[in-house]
Amino acid sequence: MQKIFTAITFLIILISCKEQETVHKDYAKLSGTITNPQDSVLTVNSRSFNKSIKVNKDGTFSDTLKVDEEFYMLLHGDARTVVNLENGHNLEFNFDADDLINTAEFSGLGAGTNNYMAAKMKLEDEFKLGNPGSFFELEKPEFDKKLSAVTTKMKSLLENAKDLDSTFTAKEIEGNQRFTEYLASNYDAQHAILAPIAKGKPSPTFKYPDTTGKLVALEDFEGKYVYVDVWATWCGPCIQQIPALKELHKDYEGKNLEIVSLSIDKMADKEKWKNMVADKSLTGTQIMADNEWQSDFVQSYGITGIPRFILIGPDGNIVDNNAPRPTDPELRKLFSELEI
Repeated sequence: MQKIFTAITFLIILISCKEQETVHKDYAKLSGTITNPQDSVLTVNSRSFNKSIKVNKDGTFSDTLKVDEEFYMLLHGDARTVVNLENGHNLEFNFDADDLINTAEFSGLGAGTNNYMAAKMKLEDEFKLGNPGSFFELEKPEFDKKLSAVTTKMKSLLENAKDLDSTFTAKEIEGNQRFTEYLASNYDAQHAILAPIAKGKPSPTFKYPDTTGKLVALEDFEGKYVYVDVWATWCGPCIQQIPALKELHKDYEGKNLEIVSLSIDKMADKEKWKNMVADKSLTGTQIMADNEWQSDFVQSYGITGIPRFILIGPDGNIVDNNAPRPTDPELRKLFSELEI
């Protein structure tokens, strides 16, 4: 009788588990703990999805989400990353909001792909993969050495990853190969452009008028760091940076930093530029290039898209020819490292 009871009990438990599993396939569960939380919510979004998850005072959070895409952006204060979420996942995500890149840890169902992506994010940060210019500005022996190192590490990272979907793995292999081939095939042409503006090289200079017509030159700021914002009144992403740029100017006013906004508007739109400077109460030094994209300073830096930010040192040498944007927390970290 006991054996029958045990068998029936087991069957009931098994059916119950299967029923719960079936229900669970309709949603993903996301929970975890945030060390040094910066906000009261953790936001999960994509092009068609947005949800705010409450973060408790102790940094813990937990919620369920019905998802219909594979990858989502997670945002918490200044911290942000991409996660893989699928219905059926039971994912635990722990991280330090002050250093997400080096502290992100995933466990539970769905952790495999996410731990791989977290490790890939560390790799991208280590080798500055988001800025191919950091490869192209190197001399050939250093370029070959860096390219070989990143190729080896990407391959090792993928080979040692656990619980990856075969389709995802195939896409990663293809993506890694295309990236390294892009670097190798474009080195000669890009090196010719970027080598002269590599870190430590003397910066190209400028001498352009401000809103009153007074000529302003780079040499006028000798002894100061100069953060150059190349923008235009017609550029939406440039306009989006304005609030953060003004906040930056306010926070660093009186310090060893000059913020220079260089417009590349058409000369025919000079009044439009001057009006925007006045209407939006733009701060810092406002100047206008003399020939749009063809202006000497713009050409010297090989600028083909805006906004573009450049940091020049007190000695007139380049610190970063593609500096972080005002909205990027990395910018203030850079200023802190430079003791600005």
